[in-house]
Amino acid sequence: MEQKKAKSSLLLKLILLVIVIWGVSAILIMVFLSEWSDRGTFGDLFGAVNALFSALAFAVLIYTIVLQREEIKQNREEIVLNRKELEKSSKLQRKAQEVLIQQVEQTHLSAKMNAMRTLVDYYNNQISNPKSSEEIVERAKLKRKEIIIQIDQLIDGLNNSDVE
Repeated sequence: MEQKKAKSSLLLKLILLVIVIWGVSAILIMVFLSEWSDRGTFGDLFGAVNALFSALAFAVLIYTIVLQREEIKQNREEIVLNRKELEKSSKLQRKAQEVLIQQVEQTHLSAKMNAMRTLVDYYNNQISNPKSSEEIVERAKLKRKEIIIQIDQLIDGLNNSDVE
C-alpha cells in the first residue's frame, strides 16, 4: 500500500515538474524573444527534441507492456501453484475426515462392547448371588446368553482392518 502511495506521489511530482518547466520556458521565451518571427524560429529548433521525447514515451509504453506481460505470467504460475496446494490440502482434509469417522466408529463400538460387558457382569452377579431366586437366575442366564451372542456377532462382523 505504501509502495503504491510512493509511486503515485512520484508520478504527481513528475507531472508538476513538467508543467512548471513548460510554464517557465513559455515565460522565458516571451521575455527574451520580443518578436513573433523570432519566437517561431526558436520553436522550430525544438522539433527534433519533440520527436525524441515522443519516441522515448513510446519506448516507455512498450517497456511497461512487457513488464505487465511478465507480471501476468507470474500471476498465472502462482495461481496454478495455489490450485495444486489447495488440491493437496483438500485431499489431506478428506483423509483426516475418514480417519476421524473411523475413530468415532471404533469408539462407538468400544462403548457398546463395554456396555455389554457391564450387562454380562451384572447378570453374572445375579446368577452367583445366593439370595437370587431360581426364576431370577434363569432369567439372568437367558439375558447373559443373549448379550454374549450379540458380542459374538459384533466380533464376527468386524474385519481385521476395522480393528487396530
